[in-house]
Amino acid sequence: MPQYEVHKLFPTPLFVYDDLTTTEEERNFVYNQEWLRQNSDNGWMTNNYYLLNEPVLKTLKEKIENIFDIYLHDILKIPKEMKCRLTTSWAVKHNPGDWGVKHLHTNSVFSGVFYIKTNEDTGDINFHRQTQDVSVLPLAVRPGRFDEVNEFNAHDYRVVARNNKCIIFPSSLMHSAAPNKSDQDRYCIAFNFFPTEIDIRGEVYIQNDD
Repeated sequence: MPQYEVHKLFPTPLFVYDDLTTTEEERNFVYNQEWLRQNSDNGWMTNNYYLLNEPVLKTLKEKIENIFDIYLHDILKIPKEMKCRLTTSWAVKHNPGDWGVKHLHTNSVFSGVFYIKTNEDTGDINFHRQTQDVSVLPLAVRPGRFDEVNEFNAHDYRVVARNNKCIIFPSSLMHSAAPNKSDQDRYCIAFNFFPTEIDIRGEVYIQNDD
């Protein structure tokens, strides 16, 4: 019988951490933010795009940064000399019936989402294969179905959104939020990271934030 193996080339690193806890004070601070309804009329975002810089969320920010260090240095094996800074951060609220459009994050390298208040019906997060990704077949000749959906041919990948779950991924990875089919609001915090000290050819380049 012929012997063969399949090499999984250049996988996308999606990191899921399941136990990032918050205090009641932190959660209430998020709930009581000033909210702006999105132009697409499918959800709310905080007016504050630097939410994790608020003093009351200092501990939560440090926890997220520590989790990100695991992703950056322990999983991706990027040298510890390369540093990243948490830049923008904001909360998202989805009322019953709301949903999140398919999008990616610009002006960042790594992004993430942390779930504060969910239930099994508030909707999960979906990640999507880019249209120009031809690792299996070009879009024009992709079949309407596969005999079996697997990691090589899947167009979408779902991660269950639950309280205390933190997900980190490359900012270029397209994602969306499924409709909230429950009778309660769904709350999460989104955030971005950008390199500030970059290892180039064995040397460290330090970005001047001034």
